[in-house]
Formats: sequence, structure tokens, C-alpha cells
Amino acid sequence: MTMPADVQPLPLFYRDPVLLRFEEHGDVGLAPTGHFGFTRKAVAIPLCIGEFAAAMRHFPIVFAMDEQASPIALVGIRRDYNLFVEQDGGWKAGSYVPAYIRRYPFIVTETADKSQQMLTVDRASERYVPSVSEHPDAERVFKEAGGPTATAQSAMAFCQAYHTDYTRTVAFGRALMEAKVLEPYHADFRLPDGSQHHVNGFYAVDEKAYRALSAKTLADWHSKGWLDLVTLHLASRQSFQNLLDLNAQRANERKALA
Repeated sequence: MTMPADVQPLPLFYRDPVLLRFEEHGDVGLAPTGHFGFTRKAVAIPLCIGEFAAAMRHFPIVFAMDEQASPIALVGIRRDYNLFVEQDGGWKAGSYVPAYIRRYPFIVTETADKSQQMLTVDRASERYVPSVSEHPDAERVFKEAGGPTATAQSAMAFCQAYHTDYTRTVAFGRALMEAKVLEPYHADFRLPDGSQHHVNGFYAVDEKAYRALSAKTLADWHSKGWLDLVTLHLASRQSFQNLLDLNAQRANERKALA
């Protein structure tokens, strides 16, 4: 099916986002923290630059082939298989959980003039509760007399912080594109069972082009902290071994259940 040109695709994981209004959603609630099953088929998770230092220890950081070279964390090497989601829906213990995932099912919506941000929730999420009257363990989003609860305020603060970091992330990705230091990424893996797998469809920084940047550009990037981000990105490639080791662990787990 072809999507009309004026219809924007929904962000990853979001299927039915709706702007929260007290008049319409006064009884809406949020179920206790659920599992991460909604990420089970994701092999790449959006990242913001403020997460690079934490994420690079667990995931390879690459860049999407979009107009702003969006940073992403690779969480799998097989199609539709997130290695970090446990069989019970939990996230692999000790591994970083990207903010994009922690923000879900909320997201902020900006007014047309970008002067105001409003809280939006994905009604398709398992945590969305249409009526707290029927689910007493759920946390209210609005107070009974109106106004956001502490739960909604916390969600809004997190979403706003994420949006701020995302804006900085867009500037970084576009700078990489404009400087022409990105190249298509390709990696081949042979797994213990002998099967060959390919990872491609992403960008990575070309070290040769990066080292050839002008002194002016390097000084500008240094002042913005972007040189550190490139270093973290390049170092994160060591985390491919983490994916291979985790893939072997998951294969053993499947054999044990067979």
C-alpha cells in the first residue's frame, strides 16, 4: 500500500498515538511498568547523543540512511530479532536501555508554531488503561479534579528532556552529512552454526575522511563536543562481539527449551 505524500509514518513502536486531554481522557491510567516485548522485533533503536557514552559499551552505534543520519543502536544481527529482550519480556540484565524505549508509551507533540509541547500516549500500548475505575492498580494520568498527576508530570519532563537531546542529535547528524564523512556500513558474520549473516543499510564514519577535516571544522566540532561523539561511535564497533556472544547465548537457550 502506498502512503499519501502528506501522511507522515508513525515513529517506531507507536501505532495509535493520541493527544491527552482531560475532557476526553480524565479517567485514563498507566499500568505498572510492563515488559519490553514491544521491542522484540526491533534490531535498531534510535539514540540521542547524550546516550553515546552509556550505549557504546553494549551496542554498536551507527547512523541511519536518512536525511539527518540519525544515530541508532544495533541490538540484533538477525532480522526481527532483538537479542536484548529475554524470553519473559525483560531487558538483558546489566545492559543499557535506550531512552527511546524508556519514553514509551509517551511522546511529545508540538504545536504548529513549536511554541508549546503537549503529552501524547500510544493507546496501542499494553500499559494504556482507558479507565482506572476498572484497573485500580493503574496510575492516573489526570487528577479527578483536573490537572496532570505526578505520573503525567514525570512523563512530560522525560519527554521534554528527550526532545531537547534529540534536537542536538539532529544537528550532529546533519553536520556529519554535510562534512561528507559518512560511508555505507557493511559487516559479515559467520555464526557458530555456520550460517552467514550480513549487517548493512547503515552509515558509519569513514576514519580517513574524518582525519582529513579542516582545522576550522575540527575546532568547531571540538567546541560542540562532537569530536568526543565520533570517538565513542568508532569505539562502539567493538560491541559487535557483544552481539555475537549474545546471539550464541540465545541459540543455546533455544536448544535448552527444545
